Amino acid sequence: MAIKLRKKTELFTFYDSKGEKIERETEVRFDPLTGETSRLVYDAGLAITPIDYSEAAEKTKGANCPFCPENIFSMTPVFPKEIAEEGRITKGEAIVFPNLFPYSKHNGVTVFSGDHFIRLNEFTPELIKNAFQAAQMYIHRAAITDSHAKFASINWNYLPLSGGSIMHPHLHIIISDTGTNYQTNTYEKARQFEMETGTKYFTSLSETERLIGERWIADNGTITWLHAFAPKSHNDYIGIFNKAYSVEDIREADWDHFSKGLQTIFSILTDQSFSSFNLILSIDPEQREPVHVRLIPRLTIGALETSDINFFQALHQEPLTYKAPEEIAAKSRIRFEELL
Repeated sequence: MAIKLRKKTELFTFYDSKGEKIERETEVRFDPLTGETSRLVYDAGLAITPIDYSEAAEKTKGANCPFCPENIFSMTPVFPKEIAEEGRITKGEAIVFPNLFPYSKHNGVTVFSGDHFIRLNEFTPELIKNAFQAAQMYIHRAAITDSHAKFASINWNYLPLSGGSIMHPHLHIIISDTGTNYQTNTYEKARQFEMETGTKYFTSLSETERLIGERWIADNGTITWLHAFAPKSHNDYIGIFNKAYSVEDIREADWDHFSKGLQTIFSILTDQSFSSFNLILSIDPEQREPVHVRLIPRLTIGALETSDINFFQALHQEPLTYKAPEEIAAKSRIRFEELL
């Protein structure tokens, strides 16, 4: 088996104030591609209270939101004509326009629809599909005009806990000459993996996890859904577009399957009381690895509404999770079977 799934357990022994012995396990897992570690830590009962954004949505919509219908065409910028003749790109209700404060030389924003606040269980496959197809169109057009911008991704910060500064649902499309640390590390390691094994990493991962069955969730059309072995958060969903190696390879049927799969994951997050997430859809600049997606929830912890990112994630660059990937995958398989 080319994929190596390594983990080790560390045991911490101490005593309570009455002298009773306590033992706590920390499981260290090694990412099968990068070798980076994640830690599965003791769960005293992670209680998550979903945040009700209804009041915030009322305060920030309409005249206070540049993405709402009454403002979007007057308050958002437009692309040069070689990108979009009409200034913006549209697909269904979705609208793509330039980010006023770009993260890269090409940075589009896709607004899903005119609805200012959409709860997780209200996203329809059509809304998701239109937004991602509009993003796909922007990547395609930018690539035609700029052959140096090879690193492309579609990104989603959903609600404030994820870092989203505007509540109105939207995507960020990043196209750059330079890959992010995640992209650079992932694709460099994938090249090394292919040289050593003769197989594509994400294809091998998909086949291996399907064979093992512990973290494999579902095959939906040409897309495989699974849970990461060494997760970056309390859930870490990976979606692999098995037949798509470039943005042009993603067909309408793929977006149909992806949108329904994402809708199903939203229902699983809702079951766990998660209300916010980060998502990346990453495209290999050399088109050697299939397109893949990762999604992790974002949350606050406890009565103080403590951030889910502390020194471990922020400075040690090491993710922590209270939830065993195999347990989340098992629950997810059931939900995919019910809804797909």
